[in-house]
Amino acid sequence: MAVLARIPAQGLNESRATANSVVKCTGLHSTQYTNLAVAATRIKNPQNSNGSAPSLASSNSFVQPINYESQKHGYHHISRKRGSCVVVASTAMTSRPVIDLDFDLAQSLESFTSSSVSGRWRDLQGANNWEGLLDPIDPDLRAELIKYGEFAQVCYDAFDFEKHSKYCGSCKYNRRKVLVKTGLQRSADYEVTKYLYSTSEINLPSFFHRSDTAETWSRDSNWSGFVAVSTSASEIERLGRRDIVVAWRGTATIPEWIRNLQDWLSPADFDPGEAVVSLGNVKVERGFRSIYTSKKKTSRYNKESAQEQLLSEIRRLMKKYEGEDLSITVTGHSLGGALALLSAYDIAESEINIRRSQASTVSSSTNYLSDRSTLPYVRNGLDRGDASESVVPITVFTFAGPRVGNDLFRTRCEELGIKTLRVVNEKDVVPHVPGVVLNEDLHVLRRWIDKLPWTYSHVGVELALNTQNSPYLKWGFLDFASHHNLEAYLHLLDAYVSTKKRFSFSGHRDLALLNKFSELLKPEYIVPSYWWQQENKGLQKNEEGRWAQRDREEEDIPIVYRDD
Repeated sequence: MAVLARIPAQGLNESRATANSVVKCTGLHSTQYTNLAVAATRIKNPQNSNGSAPSLASSNSFVQPINYESQKHGYHHISRKRGSCVVVASTAMTSRPVIDLDFDLAQSLESFTSSSVSGRWRDLQGANNWEGLLDPIDPDLRAELIKYGEFAQVCYDAFDFEKHSKYCGSCKYNRRKVLVKTGLQRSADYEVTKYLYSTSEINLPSFFHRSDTAETWSRDSNWSGFVAVSTSASEIERLGRRDIVVAWRGTATIPEWIRNLQDWLSPADFDPGEAVVSLGNVKVERGFRSIYTSKKKTSRYNKESAQEQLLSEIRRLMKKYEGEDLSITVTGHSLGGALALLSAYDIAESEINIRRSQASTVSSSTNYLSDRSTLPYVRNGLDRGDASESVVPITVFTFAGPRVGNDLFRTRCEELGIKTLRVVNEKDVVPHVPGVVLNEDLHVLRRWIDKLPWTYSHVGVELALNTQNSPYLKWGFLDFASHHNLEAYLHLLDAYVSTKKRFSFSGHRDLALLNKFSELLKPEYIVPSYWWQQENKGLQKNEEGRWAQRDREEEDIPIVYRDD
């Protein structure tokens, strides 16, 4: 019997150690192996004298293994004595390397039950800027970060990248089934309420994908993300509030969009017609701004900009769930991270997240200056200082996000109460742009360089990971895509403990996910690369017996403004 995984049993909570949960911890699947079994065994030396993994037959004090399929819901006593470990094995011979899980199994098993965060959700959303929660990382915070990262991953998994499809650039599924079709773990807990479409005046070919066919769903627009809300009673109870999620699609590749990035700042005053004051000194990268605010009369899907689509939906949800505890969580990867921060800023600046029972009107004759020392707290004629206000917190979780705006933009986000946690890979180039040279690190020169039109500052708190810490990934110094891949980020985050212990494999996330849109996983794990794709790349035999593009089900065809 070949050993597939070894798990240290010290600290194991025996009452929760089912065979099913132990196998889940390894990231293995029963369908891949014959007679997958879980057993407890005493192994004085984790390796044989020749360096190979021991077989079950050669282990001391062997305990009869439990057949995973027949008893996966049964409890199994596992010794916690020194030198004891849990093994997962198969009767089938396999050349797959043994997975050694260096972690507290009790904590790992506990996390699969999705512990309640209702009593501390504000801290996890950044009320205290995650002080004391990052080093070592709080297990609940790690779980929530991965959850929101998976929402961002949905934007890739559901996107139609196939240029031979007339629906290239759209979402492959309608909003009612997109979370299920992409395998989101919490698909039953959230409901997608709105799809977001965008266009741009700037050419960004790696973000905007066009069909090569003459007949196409849109020449100008792309599906760029969605708004979702927690709807299941159990999830609302677990979270301690109803959660509104905004997820933005980013870019899986790097060089193209960096080359096309317009490294130039423009004013962040999105709606000057309603602003009491000018925010002209608060500036953001104009390419990001263009994607967020552009609209085209000729486009069926962007007669309204992504900004207008989003703000109207947030207003609707705020009104619908008036009286409930709410949070607004915005997430995205890469360029999607930039859109996440930009849209969070816009929601806060527009005061959509502020609930008022009585609003005081500000005199239009009041003179406000927009320099750094007197940035405005007033917009739309309403006073932020009204005692009758309650503020719905806005939190931004970004992965591989670039810089978005200047130092005044960072200051303004902080004043508006936007809490931002940036998950970055130290080997990833994207978090270093724009502003590779002129950025927040040049503290002494800030007074002068802030006046330049290409000076940028990161916003919020950083959680740094490193591709090199994972023994499962293959990478090269110039392999930019590997360092930037979102699944790689989630893999590293799942194993992150602290700055002193940066990789402790838990097995929560399946290793096969690393090769979903790449070839990141080392070849000895025998997982095909780029395996997430439509069967036959969307081709099927037609009535004439010829292979042709399969048409979508009617409910999955993008129709603008339809309540789909």
